[in-house]
Amino acid sequence: MAGWLKIGKLHLSPERYVASFRTYRAAKEVNLENYFQFYGSNVPDTIPCESGVRVLGIGSGSGEIDSVILKRLLQRHNNVYSRVVEPSEEMIGRYKSLVREDASLGAVEFDWRQQTAEEYFTTKEDTTFHLIHAIHVLYHVEDLHATLRNTWEQLADGGCLFIAMQSDKSGWGNMWKTMRETFIQDDPLNTRLRHSGDVKQCLDAMAISYVTSEDESHINVTECLKEDSETGSLLLDFLTQTPDVSNEPQIKSVVQEHIRRNCSVIDGRTLLQSINEIIIAFKSG
Repeated sequence: MAGWLKIGKLHLSPERYVASFRTYRAAKEVNLENYFQFYGSNVPDTIPCESGVRVLGIGSGSGEIDSVILKRLLQRHNNVYSRVVEPSEEMIGRYKSLVREDASLGAVEFDWRQQTAEEYFTTKEDTTFHLIHAIHVLYHVEDLHATLRNTWEQLADGGCLFIAMQSDKSGWGNMWKTMRETFIQDDPLNTRLRHSGDVKQCLDAMAISYVTSEDESHINVTECLKEDSETGSLLLDFLTQTPDVSNEPQIKSVVQEHIRRNCSVIDGRTLLQSINEIIIAFKSG
C-alpha cells in the first residue's frame, strides 16, 4: 500500500507537526519538575577538564533540557562553554530568550549554530567537547550510524556522550516496532520511528560501552480511539510521526489495535506507556 510511504514524514508538514506536538504535550501526564530532575541527576559528577567544560548540544530545541544540564555543570565548574546546534531559527530564538530570562545561565558562554547535525559535522572543526548531548533528536538525523560516529569523534578523551530516546521497551516504542514490522519495506532506520534499541545497537557495533537510566510516564490517548476527534487525529499524527494518519485506514487500524491491546485504562483514561531512556557512554583516554 502507498500509505506506508508517509510513515515518519510528519516533519515535512511543519504546521501539522507543530499542532500535533502541542496536542502531545497536553496529553502527556508527567510531573515536569521530576522530568527535568531526571536529566539533571544523570549528568556525570566527574568530567575531566582543566580550563572549563565544553558542551555540544545537538538539536537543542528551545533549550529547556539544555539549561538543566548546564546548571548542573555550573555547580561543579566555573567555566562552561556551550555550542548549540539547532536548525530552527524559532527554537534558537526561544533558547536565547530563556538565557536572557535566567540569570543563572549568565556564566555560560554560548556559541549558536543554526545548522542541522549533518551540516554541522561537514564543517570538520577540530574542537572537542567534554559533554555532548542529543536529547530526543536522533529520530530526525538522516543517518543514525554516521551521526553517532561523528559525535564520538568530537568527544574528548574522558568525555561523556549523553543521549535521550524513547525506550524500545515502552508501549510507545513497541507501537513503532509494530509499525516497522507491518509497513516498512526498506531499512526501518530510514524512518523517524527510531528508539533506544537502535542507538544501543549502533553503539554495540562501534564497541562503545554505555549505561542506561529510565523514567516512566504516560500519555492520555483516549481521544485517539474516538472517531471524528481532531484532537485524537493530531495526537495519532505525533505518536506515529505520520501526517494525517487518520486518512490512512490500514495504518490507523493497526495503531488503534495496538492501543486497545497494550494500554491501561484508569478512571476512564486510556494511557499509553512512555519510557524516557538516557544512554550514557564515556570515552576512555
